[in-house]
Amino acid sequence: MRIGLFSNPDKDPDYSLAIRAADYIRQAGATAVAGPDYKGSLLAGSGQVELADYATCDLAVCLGGDGTFLSLVHLVGHESIPVIGVNLGSVGFLPEILPDQLRPAIARLVSGDYQLEQRMMLDVSCFDHNQVLLGEGFALNDAVVSRGASPRIVTLELTINQETVDRIPGDGLIVSTPTGSTAYSLSAGGPIIHPELSLILITPICPHTLHNRSYIAADHSRIVVKIGDYPYQALVSIDGRRDIYVESGGTVVIRRSTKSLQVIRLGNDDFYVALPQKIQARGRAR
Repeated sequence: MRIGLFSNPDKDPDYSLAIRAADYIRQAGATAVAGPDYKGSLLAGSGQVELADYATCDLAVCLGGDGTFLSLVHLVGHESIPVIGVNLGSVGFLPEILPDQLRPAIARLVSGDYQLEQRMMLDVSCFDHNQVLLGEGFALNDAVVSRGASPRIVTLELTINQETVDRIPGDGLIVSTPTGSTAYSLSAGGPIIHPELSLILITPICPHTLHNRSYIAADHSRIVVKIGDYPYQALVSIDGRRDIYVESGGTVVIRRSTKSLQVIRLGNDDFYVALPQKIQARGRAR
């Protein structure tokens, strides 16, 4: 078995935990793999890992927080392999393993003692006012259409399946998956949704209206967000990993992706049990 390691050096100084994980993988009779970007790093120089593309791996282990997990998801070569995270962040909705659980977790991964969850993702396409494609990408968490760097209110027209739903003036809209419901959408007042459900969540950001309600659409829906009259460029941020600028009259089309992410689960589904603890931990000094 080949297990990819993806570590955040800001969370894992000197790659000490990644090197330890690689040693556990070797002791379990498997091969630890790090991506080519780690060439010249302490991880590569440890002699514990093979440098190769993650596409050659059977699964991948991410060491960091939610942001590191998302970075791994957006790496080329990860697409067909299951992923699990070691939580080195402040909250960590995506990583499951705690650092002191690393050794037994590696043993279970090598022996195949785990379950797989399928997490839906979104395809995001941005067009100008002439319907010329500006850029596209996929999101595990969300696509955020916002006012960008300007303090001006941006008005967005929301259409679901060719039916105009609302014109929303404010800071923007968050279109998220159930996985992303505990990310930016939660901060904007959106509902908490179990990550294995299949639906699309749309949450306004600081709307300048007398109502502030999220919309929940079926997973097969076609969501279109049109930029209203706006003297600046609206910003479309895809999982916080890619930014695309769209001017007035442009549109953002969002639908369920044909791709999904396989997330490895070692324990039981304790999403609703762990949720209060994670939310209460948010913002605490460590």
